[in-house]
Amino acid sequence: MKNFILCLGLCILFCAPSHGQSTLKSELKSEYEENISKAEAFYNEKDYIESARAYSAAFEKLGWKGVQKDRYNAARSWSMAKVPDSAFFCLQKIAEKKYYDDVDQISKEQDFNSLHKDARWQPLLDLISKNKDNKLPDGWFRAGSKPDSYYMGIDKGGGKEGNNVVTIRSVDKLINGFGTVMQNFLLEKYLGKRIRMTGYLKTQDVDDWAGFWLRIDGEKKSNTLAFDNMKNGKTDRSVRGTTDWKQYEIVLDVSKNATNIAFGTLLAGTGQIWFDKIDFEIVDDNTEITGIEKQFREPENLNFGK
Repeated sequence: MKNFILCLGLCILFCAPSHGQSTLKSELKSEYEENISKAEAFYNEKDYIESARAYSAAFEKLGWKGVQKDRYNAARSWSMAKVPDSAFFCLQKIAEKKYYDDVDQISKEQDFNSLHKDARWQPLLDLISKNKDNKLPDGWFRAGSKPDSYYMGIDKGGGKEGNNVVTIRSVDKLINGFGTVMQNFLLEKYLGKRIRMTGYLKTQDVDDWAGFWLRIDGEKKSNTLAFDNMKNGKTDRSVRGTTDWKQYEIVLDVSKNATNIAFGTLLAGTGQIWFDKIDFEIVDDNTEITGIEKQFREPENLNFGK
């Protein structure tokens, strides 16, 4: 059971936050929104430097994190306040970590006119154009404990057979966490069956570990019925270093009471991975399970005798 609890901490949305954590997050969010409102008011009054400072105060409340729209508007304020370094910092952040891809919007934004002659402007536009070309395929989304520490997008022609694939690449030098590209689904034909997920994975300079993962959820996502991420399953099959394309598999039972099947590929620490040709199939009970499943048992020691 200890290993089962450990694996939950390595994936997404497994454990509900405590009341104290929820209250703190609510307070920080409220302070964040209050500063954003101040920033917008200062901007409307054309007090651009105070507007920019209010945006910074908001980001500081959330550990220097911010919503894409607010980062963009902060860049507008810094630009109008004639502080180009801070304006480019905000724009670079949403381009690299928030996958901002609206080339038309930023090109026509009059608040950025003073940035156009800066040597950093065209490389920024090139990056934003690349984001537009490298959007994740429909159905896939980014998640993890440190999603902003990774680039996650399409690598055109990077697949096993020269096809387009999804890649996850670290953009920070030190990362204590992971990023994942994932999906949620549920097919009735899998309920009460044992399924095998297969996929091909390629890695480069992975300093911690990488792997596919599969999770079976109960009535709530915090109620995980089965899970394997190739590291915290029955055996450690996680991938490290630099490896060529290789097929991996995960086998789990899907409870008749399952409400969701979540799966994806994750990269912990720095490096880069590519994944391709993910598939699912029903297998018989002779196929060994690779992950850890929640154990249900009869109640015991009801009279407190032991």
